[in-house]
Amino acid sequence: MNDSLRASWGSKFGLIMAAAGSAVGLGNLWRFPFVAAENGGGVFLFLYLLITLILGFPLLLIETALGKKAQSDPVGAMKRIHPSFGFIGGIGVLAGTVIVPYYCVIGGWILSYITKSFSYSSFDSFEQNFTSFISSPIPPLIFFVLFLLITATVVYMGIQNGIERFCKATMPALFILLLVLMGRALTLENALDGVKYFFYPDFSKMTLQTLLTATGQAFFSLSVGMGVYITYGSYVKTEIDIVKTMSPVPVFDTTVSLLTGLTIFPAVFAFGVSMNSGPGLVFITLPKIFASLPFGTFFALVFFILLLFSALTSSISLMEVVVTFLCDQMKMTRHKSVIIFSTFSLIVGTFVSLSFGEFNGFKIGGKILFDQMDYLASNILLPLGALLTCIAVGWFMGVEKLELFKNKTTLTLFKVSIKYLSPIAIMIILLHAIGVI
Repeated sequence: MNDSLRASWGSKFGLIMAAAGSAVGLGNLWRFPFVAAENGGGVFLFLYLLITLILGFPLLLIETALGKKAQSDPVGAMKRIHPSFGFIGGIGVLAGTVIVPYYCVIGGWILSYITKSFSYSSFDSFEQNFTSFISSPIPPLIFFVLFLLITATVVYMGIQNGIERFCKATMPALFILLLVLMGRALTLENALDGVKYFFYPDFSKMTLQTLLTATGQAFFSLSVGMGVYITYGSYVKTEIDIVKTMSPVPVFDTTVSLLTGLTIFPAVFAFGVSMNSGPGLVFITLPKIFASLPFGTFFALVFFILLLFSALTSSISLMEVVVTFLCDQMKMTRHKSVIIFSTFSLIVGTFVSLSFGEFNGFKIGGKILFDQMDYLASNILLPLGALLTCIAVGWFMGVEKLELFKNKTTLTLFKVSIKYLSPIAIMIILLHAIGVI
């Protein structure tokens, strides 16, 4: 992709919404409440906010600034630091390649539940309903293909006409829908008990595991380490101030997590149900709650549309990482790149979807294909990509060359975060993930 012909964002607002859309995803809407509940509620929230500010935000800035400076995909951007560093950017591209197929499978489940939300009868037997659906061969595949098609169509249309236009429409809608749900949840009986648990930090519950989980959630939630911000930064015009423009992104991301907590914790406490991990919270526990509410069909529909928007903005950003790589490094056209990667995702995603049913017996290390791909991306590729990015920029390129800060004190603090704090924290997360500590 020729730099002189490179596409660019049409407005700062469009960039902010697209970047926020990448950060705001399923991790905010089911993973955050679950891990917060499991790790002490308020004390987890305190650590999460602190780590997002000190470690997550600086890494978000350097990735975006690196993309702006290089005007290239993650591989090309890393090669600008050193010709042999292309593999570091390749980790982010690989992460997107791994995540998109199984993420679209989950997106298909969400589309299915939007259709189910029109009828209470769909929620009669919640756990059995969900289990039988994902293990059946055809219906999940149909919805998976539909979700993948929506994602590919937006990316196919390009930066301004596709991604920017879509995110400018869906992100404000996402906030409005979340506020509607939060307002309803806070009116439930015993809702304040959930609010208290969520916000009151009991430091006696703070452990090393709490710290590690909060750090992992901060990086996971902000989508750092997967090349998204380098990719989005490569479409930023030279006159744009990265710090001012990207500062709202972690604010939006954190706000969504907070609003989600203020929706789910009051509802869970009000109905006395347990917090299920992973998809169970979204597809089993919450439908039970919706079915028990007056106008439950409406609130179920609102929630799953909200979930759909968050999943789409994330899947779009991840597909864009791979597509930009194919355009820049393989010299393909955008349209050809989208078609090739979508075909790949269709094939792999089909096997992922079938791993819950027909191919359930095929396991690697005791895990089905879905779980293996999720583990590889979340526990290996993302922290490894973030770690090596910090090392490349902090120790080889030099943070000051990104020209993010003029204030020497701020620049010094920023250097400390990128050169020392973030690498140490990420290394501990990585070692913990693979069972070394």
